[in-house]
Amino acid sequence: MKDNKLIEFQNVSYTYDEENEASSEFAVSDISLTVCKGEFVVILGHNGSGKSTLAKLSNSIFVPTSGKVYVNGMDTADEKNEFAIREKVGVVFQNPDNQIVASIVEEDVAFGPENLGIAPKIIRERVDSALKAVGMEEYRFHETHRLSGGQKQRVAIAGMIAMLPECIVFDEPTAMLDPKGRREVLETARKLNSQDGISVVLITHFMEEAVFADRIYVMDKGKILAEGTPSEIFSDEKLLLSAGLDVPEAVRIAARLRKNGVPLREDILTEEDLIDSFIEVMNS
Repeated sequence: MKDNKLIEFQNVSYTYDEENEASSEFAVSDISLTVCKGEFVVILGHNGSGKSTLAKLSNSIFVPTSGKVYVNGMDTADEKNEFAIREKVGVVFQNPDNQIVASIVEEDVAFGPENLGIAPKIIRERVDSALKAVGMEEYRFHETHRLSGGQKQRVAIAGMIAMLPECIVFDEPTAMLDPKGRREVLETARKLNSQDGISVVLITHFMEEAVFADRIYVMDKGKILAEGTPSEIFSDEKLLLSAGLDVPEAVRIAARLRKNGVPLREDILTEEDLIDSFIEVMNS
């Protein structure tokens, strides 16, 4: 397991007021977690729980006030590792307008590799591959400001993919999108993980987005409250309520129906699971 670790937080705390560290409030406090290669990890918490600070700590945008963050064994607090760390771990933020720098889609996706001094032929291959990965090939010559929110976010993701990271941290990537845009971005993240083997850390407060995770960390007030599989986390309604969260609707409905004697499966997480289980009961 140790050799498989990509990101590791060791008792990490961070305050925005380092000059008055002794009396300041910590945005994250004594956080320990790991993200392994190829994993899909969700960090779940309400607004203000410390999730976005954790995202910035994952690739040297912030460095810990105390504790250590390692990316592929490299200490994020060591300035000489900064460039290599950001090649390994990219962060996609909630507002794509803050990450799009060019007026044309393919130029924006090429921006990162160009800054690395990569040969034009390789850049072309990377841009083509990245746009294909997010389903935006046909928009390569479109003006970025004319895209929908979901399309802009996919372009921002493509720009990150073109850098060939091993992990992408998505910091509330669907918070500013409509339901269609949310689906597009979430499907893209799942595809990058399942088909391309990119580790994904999805930071969100949308419960339905967490059901596809390998593991979930629940955060509240800058601390980790729990870690587990989606089934383990969503079966603990008391825990979720204490963190200002709620169980997904499909999980809630299934629990009520079981309470009333309907013998539904215990592993229901999505609407599709619920429908399938209903069909199984009706056919039994």
